[in-house]
Amino acid sequence: MPEDISAEFANADLKDVRRTRRLGEVARALGEAPGLSIPAACGGWAETMAAYRLFNSEAVKPAAIIAPHHEATAARCEGRACVVVAQDTTEFDYTHMKGTTGFGPLNGLDRRGCFLHSLHVVTEEGLPLGLLDTAVLMRDDETFGTAASRKKLPIGEKESVRWLDGYLRTLALARRLPQCEVFSVSDREGDIHEVFEAWRDAGEGPRAEWIIRANQDRALAGVAAGEPAKLFAALAAAPELGTIEFEVKARAGTKKVKGNRVPTSRSARTVTQAIRALEITPRPPARAGGKPAPVSFWAVLAGETDPPAGEEPVRWLLLTSKKVTTLEEARRIIRLYLRRWDIEVFHRVVKTGCRVERIQLTTAAAVLNALMVHLVVAWRILHLTHLGRRCPDLPCGCVFDEAEWRAACVAVKRPPAAGEPTLAEFIRIVGKLGGHLGRKCDGPPGPQSMWQGLARVRDFAIVWLALKTE
Repeated sequence: MPEDISAEFANADLKDVRRTRRLGEVARALGEAPGLSIPAACGGWAETMAAYRLFNSEAVKPAAIIAPHHEATAARCEGRACVVVAQDTTEFDYTHMKGTTGFGPLNGLDRRGCFLHSLHVVTEEGLPLGLLDTAVLMRDDETFGTAASRKKLPIGEKESVRWLDGYLRTLALARRLPQCEVFSVSDREGDIHEVFEAWRDAGEGPRAEWIIRANQDRALAGVAAGEPAKLFAALAAAPELGTIEFEVKARAGTKKVKGNRVPTSRSARTVTQAIRALEITPRPPARAGGKPAPVSFWAVLAGETDPPAGEEPVRWLLLTSKKVTTLEEARRIIRLYLRRWDIEVFHRVVKTGCRVERIQLTTAAAVLNALMVHLVVAWRILHLTHLGRRCPDLPCGCVFDEAEWRAACVAVKRPPAAGEPTLAEFIRIVGKLGGHLGRKCDGPPGPQSMWQGLARVRDFAIVWLALKTE
């Protein structure tokens, strides 16, 4: 690809220009063949050994590899009216990699791996711009299982500090881009008082707004006699702003009840939700050193009005720093919160598409170095997928090499007289090579079809160039 993935690493400070050059070459190889092993992607003994030396070097650190992509992501936010920074944590399980050392426990001492907390940036319309920040959490064997004592620790010594750090990083982006509306969005784990305090204490100037799905039925401060004293009851009693409707697909899953997973199911249906909003002041929680000061913000409740018998209603209770007094303002908060789904898709591409839990390296440090490259590969796949939808008439040669699009067109028997495809046409070709059927009811290709198709496009291009040379 002319604007290939290696550009995301061009300014990496690896203390040696040769390492930086090698990083770009390795990234390009992995980006052209997502899902393949390092030897298969690199395509030769010398190239494979060079990649192993790079990832195993003690002078190379994960933060140094990913730093230029973080900066490039922030730069791509410039000129945008609004961006959403979605936070989420995912685990990487390397228990089966018996020859890899250095990982910590996951949810038990017998499961080994690490956690990654990502800040994934998208536009309000859903175009992926990249990762603003990444933090690796490695648990320690000696302190594992001491959750009760951790509750008494200051926030800086808890794992939950990652949500506060994520908001502060988003706040820095908002300061950098005063003309851009920046939202930090997180799920229930991000419902901690320290985030509310950081927003309040940011003071004058641009601040990052936040939207967090409520995790706790918080007690409210300053409640008059006879009024609801808890968050959920107060929202249920608030005036209705209006209703919204949308379609949901059938789904089977599980939920946690008193520490156990129980099966749940949801039928395909049209959901009607009543929308309510209210300004609230939760009672501050107890903390080491005393109770913090209260913070006032807004809450939005979207509750299904008539769920089928035996099924839980589709309901979201969202906390936000953004003032909400009208139905349209509430609808926008819900739409922005739903952008959080994009980071779950991103993590799925990292795990399933790039197969990072199959990386064959002997130390955790080396695996994490390789993981940083694969994170950018995953973003690139999503970016291409969405770019084909947003800029369908762009010539595909702006993104793909001539050998790539010509070879792929031959593979799918597209007539040569048709000329260079548009980006949207070529994305459909890539999707078809990846298993996308392309029927009217299928919609455009998704990330899975793209990562499978890109690997085949790369192979076709290699053959094309070889035949052209001969």
